[in-house]
Amino acid sequence: MRIVIIGAGGIGGWLGARLVASGQQVGFLVHGRTLAALCSGGLTLRDCSSGEPGTVTARIETPLASEDPQALNDALGGEPDLVFVTTKVDALPQLAPALRRLTGPATGVVSTQNGISAPGILADAVGKEHVLPGVARVYSAIASPGDVRTIGKAGSLALGEWGGSVTARMSAAVEALEAAGIRAWIPGSIWAELWRKVSFVVVQGSLGAATNAPIGVLRSDLRDAFTRAVGEVVAVAAALGHDLATDDAPDPVAAALRMADAQPAGATTSMQRDIASGLPSELDAQLGALCRAGDEAGVPTPVLDLALSVLAPREAAARAGT
Repeated sequence: MRIVIIGAGGIGGWLGARLVASGQQVGFLVHGRTLAALCSGGLTLRDCSSGEPGTVTARIETPLASEDPQALNDALGGEPDLVFVTTKVDALPQLAPALRRLTGPATGVVSTQNGISAPGILADAVGKEHVLPGVARVYSAIASPGDVRTIGKAGSLALGEWGGSVTARMSAAVEALEAAGIRAWIPGSIWAELWRKVSFVVVQGSLGAATNAPIGVLRSDLRDAFTRAVGEVVAVAAALGHDLATDDAPDPVAAALRMADAQPAGATTSMQRDIASGLPSELDAQLGALCRAGDEAGVPTPVLDLALSVLAPREAAARAGT
């Protein structure tokens, strides 16, 4: 397949390195320091589950990388079959011109961002018929441009068509991801799957940032608050028509707690790490959007509202550069 990865950070580097290593045609749309790093030093993916410096699981000496979407189209021999958008939500509106250049008649554009807002932003840019909402589950982070590290399991990606149909491009995407060593599947409802991830990762990032605590603390000392916050997300999703129960996990709150219990104790989310570093984060796109969805659905979200109130001043200061 012809594939373009937009971004080469934690998610983009993980996906891109594995897909290139498996023999797929992959180009990276990147700029600035990331572009320079990929062109001069390549891309390295390391598994740091046993500690630093980790074991190299994929090494791409000369990745195809450019800041020009048309240059990638030309190098790949046409518009890509798939575009994985791995940047932060804030960057998506500015990517619209590049996305339109990359999107051909049959191109699928996969969202990988946390939260509930990214698929709609991408649909505004290229049309919902091209958007494949995706749910990535991997603990990955960029150590430096071109050096991406993971911990825990190899990672997975669920994706689906906007309207829920199973298409040839979906099957081809799953096959390519599986061949790259990434667990991939098409859930019964990609929207419910998206909300399932929100019920875990947005809660983890929000409470973790508000308390400066990794998942090991959240699931032990703060387990009651974590449980209540997950319940708030499940209630909002239900009010919007998304049942998060499954045959294997009929209680979605209990399922989120089992997931928390299975994570490396020191794990944190990218939003949490940005806030801790005083950087602009996806607070509004993740937690803010979730609280607004609760307000619109008439579902109280007191724990999440409190976390947002605690974190909003820090986010405002980071964006003001103070």
